[in-house]
Amino acid sequence: MANINTSALSTYVEEHNIPLINQIVLGGSIIQDLTVQPGVKTKARIHYLSTDPTFQDGSACGFNAAGTAALTEREIETGLVKVNMEFCQKELLGKYAEYLVKISAGAEDLGFEKELVDSIIANIQKKLEVKIFQGDKDYGDQFDGLIKVAKTAGVSEDALTKSDGAYANIKQVYMSLPEEAIEKGATIYVSPATYREFTQELVAKNLFHYAGPVDAYPTEIVFPGTDTKVKKAAGLAGSDYIFAGVSKDWFYGCDLQDANEELKIWYSNDDDVVRMKALWNSGLQVAFPSEVKIGKRQ
Repeated sequence: MANINTSALSTYVEEHNIPLINQIVLGGSIIQDLTVQPGVKTKARIHYLSTDPTFQDGSACGFNAAGTAALTEREIETGLVKVNMEFCQKELLGKYAEYLVKISAGAEDLGFEKELVDSIIANIQKKLEVKIFQGDKDYGDQFDGLIKVAKTAGVSEDALTKSDGAYANIKQVYMSLPEEAIEKGATIYVSPATYREFTQELVAKNLFHYAGPVDAYPTEIVFPGTDTKVKKAAGLAGSDYIFAGVSKDWFYGCDLQDANEELKIWYSNDDDVVRMKALWNSGLQVAFPSEVKIGKRQ
């Protein structure tokens, strides 16, 4: 059987370069909850205004200034991340032979170029989600994730007794959140395993209506008796962390304005292989560490 023609690979990527790069850098589900700060090459400062007005007796004349307004800042630092892959065309034949049939039959499908790129991007997004929460430069990652950033900013890690159950552990984190965070719309993020345990406890406690498998499985549930959401986070997979706070006050830095983001797929005549290169930068910061809570089930 003849080799798959890979000449369309580089053309496909070049024509869709910006949307594809955006899928890598901004496509993850957790990123949709964060505040994105583009244009960050290596480091940038997050500025925010904090005010504290003072009430005074208004029955008397005169003007007496009271209260404070302070502009404070935190620094967001990104790290460059790259993915390099290569694969032999012949190894693609079994998986993509059906596309050859479609193309030869005159179908208008893009062919395996789109399927190949979509698969790579989806798996990059999955791994990036984990790094956004759990990344740690001390262990070889290119940037620190939210947990490490928050701890560095002074957020303590509360010990949770795992045997008490997910419901009790999540409630403990909720009760420790400051009122400011709850009023601003805090979210409690948990791993898929903890979320699964939590939902089953809710069913057992009859704390929410469960209609059975015909209904879509929710990925977020309002904690009973509150207006705070508990959300399943793929980025916490494999961990026992519970991470809570106001996600709009968590910043995700990237570039998107220069050569720090690129995606290339090309055929190498030297080695008779198809090669892929992805390059981007990412970094995290929390604006208000006092409004973040970290719990670890143990």
